[in-house]
Amino acid sequence: MISKIGQIIFLILTCLFFSILQFSFISSLPGAFAYINLGLILIMFVLFFFGARLAAFYIIFFGVFMDIFSFQFFSFYLISLTIVAIISYLISENWLTNKSLYSFWVLCLVASITYSLVSSIIVFLFSGLQGEFSVFSASFWRALFYQSIWILLAASLFFNIFVSLARRFKTSFLEKKGVI
Repeated sequence: MISKIGQIIFLILTCLFFSILQFSFISSLPGAFAYINLGLILIMFVLFFFGARLAAFYIIFFGVFMDIFSFQFFSFYLISLTIVAIISYLISENWLTNKSLYSFWVLCLVASITYSLVSSIIVFLFSGLQGEFSVFSASFWRALFYQSIWILLAASLFFNIFVSLARRFKTSFLEKKGVI
């Protein structure tokens, strides 16, 4: 009981910390650094290494905290991250093996593209279908490019650390039998 409460408090504090860091620090960085999406990175790591159930909790808490802090309509981040996680989970379960860095790169790239498209569509729909659809602007593609680079870089840097921490991944060695 105490262990579960401690895990929930850790989950909430982690989501609160990353949402504050995303909203107050990363979004104010200059140039390409402003396109780092900590929430997307965090949720992809949790989904890939610890499963969909824990990722759902991270999506709920991180999405709510980002919705509280942001100037978008409430539930914008919750909806976007949920759609991204569902698509990533379906791709992971149906088409990819979940034990390699390459499949994690593909999932991160799909998540980045999906997040950019979904958030662009949601903003366009809730703006009353007025103005330019952002997919047709150069800033959309620049943001997608930088966001994809950052998530792939994070996947490359932290993959081995998470593999050693997650208990799902066991290394298996093929034993060579003595040949006469």
